[in-house]
Amino acid sequence: MSPGPVANSDAPRLLCVGSTVVDVNIQGLERFPSPDVEFTDASDVAHEDPARLLLGGTAANTAMVYAALTGASHLGGVIGTDPFGEFLASGLADHGVDVLGERAGSTATHTIALGVDGRRQAYWYAGPSLDPEPLLAAWDPGHVYLSGINLCFQRPLTDAACAFGLAARGAGARAVLDIGQGGPGALDFDEITAIASAMDLLIGSRAEFTAALGCEYAVGRDRLRERFDGPVVVKQGAGGSLLDPGPGRELRHVPGFAVQAINPIGAGDAFAGGLLSAWLAGADLEPACRRGNAAGAVSVRSAGGPQDVTKAAVDRLEREG
Repeated sequence: MSPGPVANSDAPRLLCVGSTVVDVNIQGLERFPSPDVEFTDASDVAHEDPARLLLGGTAANTAMVYAALTGASHLGGVIGTDPFGEFLASGLADHGVDVLGERAGSTATHTIALGVDGRRQAYWYAGPSLDPEPLLAAWDPGHVYLSGINLCFQRPLTDAACAFGLAARGAGARAVLDIGQGGPGALDFDEITAIASAMDLLIGSRAEFTAALGCEYAVGRDRLRERFDGPVVVKQGAGGSLLDPGPGRELRHVPGFAVQAINPIGAGDAFAGGLLSAWLAGADLEPACRRGNAAGAVSVRSAGGPQDVTKAAVDRLEREG
């Protein structure tokens, strides 16, 4: 086992709140199975590489990358008392992530298969919901990042999400919301803007903003700007990121890094960890986005995704660019 990150007592404290899961990851499929009642050549698909058991979840991924780049982070997420929970708890500790809150129930899992053509199939077990009240009580407020809260918070969730943001701001710290995940349970426009009232920065993928706004971000930004005047970052995958500094200001494209994509799962979470490691330490958002792009690229070129991100690799990619 590789040594964990070296703690930096000067790094800003960050609590990542949200989705925490075990990923059962299969990569490199030439085709996907067709459902059948018996084992057949169509229903059974062989793969050369073994399935991987990975630390995962949007909030946990970001916490791991932030810890890799700064030395430590905190995570507010549900970890079960089952063997998967043991795997998560020990693995996150090895990566410098301190988990707040009690363990309970069965650990959430995300079983995902990736095709060589970019397609994917996934099965999701959400696990127990996250109760925000004991987490808020156990937290010494500082910077906070909310991600995948629709996957683990019970609705209505806006008041709970705002409580984290207001506590952070009350301590003179920053609050950030990642608007993902997509799908039928995604945060809608009204939920996003209600939570945004207690946030300093919004992050989301191009697809997530398009779903929330009903159009591309650049087209629909004025609708969002009627309710939120802070900075917004749109993740664009291999295309880098789009920075909207504020109402009436010009959008800025921050280019990504050209790498061979191996495992795209969690790359957006790694981006957030890279961005926050720079921005919370005092960098402007444009260079912070570049740091995020580098962290996302290091993640996507690794079979292990976010858990394989290291400060040395991110530094080197930024330097060699």
